Amino acid sequence: MAMKTFALALLLSSGLGCLADDTNILCASDWSQPVSLRVLERGHDHAIRGRLLIVAGSEPAYGGPKTDNHATTFVELQNVTGAYSEGIEVCFDVMKLSCTLTNQNGKSVPMPAGGGWGGRGPLGPTWVTLPYNSTIRLFVNAGSKTPLAVYPNGEPWRHWSISPSETNVYYLSGTLEIYSRTNGLDSMFQEPFEGMKQSYYDQNCKATLTFPIIRIPAKQ
Repeated sequence: MAMKTFALALLLSSGLGCLADDTNILCASDWSQPVSLRVLERGHDHAIRGRLLIVAGSEPAYGGPKTDNHATTFVELQNVTGAYSEGIEVCFDVMKLSCTLTNQNGKSVPMPAGGGWGGRGPLGPTWVTLPYNSTIRLFVNAGSKTPLAVYPNGEPWRHWSISPSETNVYYLSGTLEIYSRTNGLDSMFQEPFEGMKQSYYDQNCKATLTFPIIRIPAKQ
């Protein structure tokens, strides 16, 4: 009986730990439908899905006054390939993220204007390895929690600001283009089929994730 009680307590504590981690998520989309990306040199297709989320907390490089009014935008990618295979290298580019904010009437909120900015520019594209049955969280931008900074893409100098006093309801949607490497592409196409190379790559090694719509709460 004591062993059963201990096991139940352990199960509950582990579940509560997961819930505690989730309290930092201010808003998150559901997972997108998987898209297919091919590893050319092995001929394997991988199923990749993603989600968009805004999490309370600052980026490690923040060096300003201590405050709990930070929010960070991330994209998560997940390898959900149905059969075991080697991992896949995926190109993540914050400028390939494209988000739209709409109000409760479905009308698009105008794109925010860029303001003066003395900090860094958008982060450059990077290759990330996504193993089988694994998830990776990728940084997009950091902003404020109140008012909530909602970014249309990877540019750090413009974003929508949603005040806690806002009475409108807003919805965020977005897409992200991702790519796999061109390794082995040249050897696949010789004359007279050289002209088919780019179309083959575009069809099999590029894909667009469509994130389900997120309801943005004004109060965080």
